[in-house]
Formats: sequence, structure tokens, C-alpha cells
Amino acid sequence: MNQILVTGDEYSKKTKKTKAPKVPKEKKVLGINGIVIFYAICTIILGICMISGSVYAKEKINETVEANTKPTVDINRNDENNTVEINVKHIRGIKEIAYKWNDEDETTINGYNKTSLNETIDLIGGKNVLTVKITEENGQTVTYKKEFTVGNLPEIKLEAVANGVKVTVTSEDEIDYITYSWDNGEEQKVTVGDTKYEGTINTPKGQHILKIEAIDINNVKASKEQKVVGDTEPTLNITAANINGKLAFIIDAEDDEQITTIEITHNDGTKQVINVNSTTYHGEVEMTQGMNKLIVKVYNKNGLEAKAGRQCNNE
Repeated sequence: MNQILVTGDEYSKKTKKTKAPKVPKEKKVLGINGIVIFYAICTIILGICMISGSVYAKEKINETVEANTKPTVDINRNDENNTVEINVKHIRGIKEIAYKWNDEDETTINGYNKTSLNETIDLIGGKNVLTVKITEENGQTVTYKKEFTVGNLPEIKLEAVANGVKVTVTSEDEIDYITYSWDNGEEQKVTVGDTKYEGTINTPKGQHILKIEAIDINNVKASKEQKVVGDTEPTLNITAANINGKLAFIIDAEDDEQITTIEITHNDGTKQVINVNSTTYHGEVEMTQGMNKLIVKVYNKNGLEAKAGRQCNNE
């Protein structure tokens, strides 16, 4: 019998299963609607973030602006009444208003933390600077200044002297009379009949308010109020003496109420300030070789001053 031998390769070809061709997997593709929704959500989130950031930034800007906002002040002159009107407004409460003419004492008005205040004060004759200081509820203070020149009003000047006040009144027109009173008490009248008046008013002991008015022959009135202290300046004496074989200046001061401070300058050197807070003071300053110069100022509790100087040659 004829046998047909099959080689291994051919057998393998016949017996090996033929693999089906690979079909590529279908890729999932995001639909158009999904893309639109995704971007819409992102846009909304971004918008919310931007709005939130803008609101926060705006709040911070507003806080900064408000913190730096100063009170608005209108200072208006009323020639009909010879007065000055002070109008103050602020976004926060106003703690107090203080005003003064030139270098006089301040008058303080409680603001009670209101957001607007109005105050009317009398004009004074001549050229004068009005200073208005506003303090708000947070403690911040701003100052405004304005100059006024008034020619038709009598001009009143007050100067503190020992145990009294020197009054000087000048006017373009003849001064008919002046009146004055202490602490809104009984009014005193002085007839003038000239364009200038000078006189001294005795001051009661202690601190008081002096109100003075000057009326000219046209019935134009000028008025002024000022805090005055009835007191005399301290007494001060400087002598030279030999202390333990060395020449020295001897300083003795006294006040009937209280000495607060003493300022001592020796040979134009550094000024020495000494707190005293007593009715008397005694001190010694040793001299150097040659010519010595000493200047001493003494202040009492009411601000009155005594000043003295002494020179001595220490050979």
C-alpha cells in the first residue's frame, strides 16, 4: 500500500486554527452636548469666583476709603451778625470739636458721637486765625485753619499780668463803652469815648472765665471770652555763696500755690529741667573757673513764669 507521509510542517498547517482578524475596539467619543455642558459648568464656577473676589475686593476698598475719610468742615462768615458758623459732617461719630482764635485757649464742645454738628461763634476785630480741631469716635484728629479780617469791629486784646488782665481795645470808630463780667456774673461797665482803650481788670483768685464786650458809637459790638487765672508769678532769687570751700550759685524760689518745674542753664550749656511740685525750691549750682553765667526760669501750676539771671567771676 502506498502510504503518504505528511511532514510536520504541513501537519501543523492543517491542524493549526486560523485566528480571526482583530477588530479595533470602538473609541468612546464625548458627545457635543457633554462638551457644551462641561464648559458651561466651568464658566459658571469661574464667574462665581470672579464675583466673589470682586465683592471682597470692593469691601476692602470701601473699608480703606472709610478709614481714611476725613470730616468735612464748612467755616462760613456771617457779616450780618458778625459771627462765624462752623458746620461739621462725618461718616463716623464726632467725639468733640475744639476751636480757638490765634494762640488763645481752646473752647471744647462735646460731639456726643453725632455725625453732624453746628456751632456759631463771634467774630473778633482785626486780622485773626481761627483754628478748628475735630476728633472722631476712633480718636483720629484733623485740624482746619481759616483767616478772617474784620475792619468794622472793635479789636479786643487780653494780656495776663500779675493779679489781673490788661485789656486793650482799638476801633476804627469811637468806642462808646466796654462791659465785662466774671463767670457770667454781674456785668461791669466802663465808658470810653475814644478809638482806643487800655486798662487792667483785677482777677479773682483761681481760674475764671472773663467775658468782655466793646460797643462803638454805631452800636457795633465785639465780644471775647477767655480763661483767666488769678495768680501772681513765683518769687525767684539767685545769690552767690561759698559752699564747702567752693563758689556756687544759690537758687531759692517760692509760690503761694505750687511750683511745677524749674529750668536752669549754666554757661549756655544744656538746659536742666527739674520737676518740683512743691511751694518752695532750693538748689545749688557749682561754678567753674572764670566767668560764670546762670539763667533760671520758674513755672507755677497756673503757667505763670518768673525768670532771673546772674553772672559771677570765679577767679
